[in-house]
Amino acid sequence: MNAILEMELEDLEEVVVDEENKEEAKERFKIKDLDGANWALRKLKAIASKKREIETLADKEVEPYKLEIEKILEWRDNELASYDKSIDFFYFLLEEYYREQRKLDPKFKISTPYGKVSSRKQQPKWNYDEDKLVGWLKANDDKFVKVQYSPMKAELKKAYIVAGNSVVTEDGEVVDGIVIEEQPDSINIKVEA
Repeated sequence: MNAILEMELEDLEEVVVDEENKEEAKERFKIKDLDGANWALRKLKAIASKKREIETLADKEVEPYKLEIEKILEWRDNELASYDKSIDFFYFLLEEYYREQRKLDPKFKISTPYGKVSSRKQQPKWNYDEDKLVGWLKANDDKFVKVQYSPMKAELKKAYIVAGNSVVTEDGEVVDGIVIEEQPDSINIKVEA
């Protein structure tokens, strides 16, 4: 690990806090601009580098010392777990800032030398109550029911119309057994290696 990444890790303990002080830390370390996002991505890059270093050391030690493998793996897992809390915290900060900026600019993205933050639209999720749906399909439109009486979901999506949280036929009849659930955009954080 290089000296710059080591410096990024030095002040990590004051940034990441326990559950009791989470609200205070959210305000204190709130990301307000691109510099703040860059700072968080630098921290994430340093953590990723440190985790790789720990994993490499553990892997080297496991091979010659088969008898102490559990001790080495326990050390590795404990070391990595301490960094996982930091990763979660920085992801939270970046996602919060990103969501705020997306409200102002729907095309907003973060790109710095240390990483990128972007989002991707997700398709609405169809939640099926298979028993109700199969019963409805058997009574109304059995071409979408397989022999073992399970709905043909891909074909249903093509054949019926989404109306709010429901699915309806061309005649406007609500298909019983399907509830449409809108999905939020997924947010992708990529730390440059």
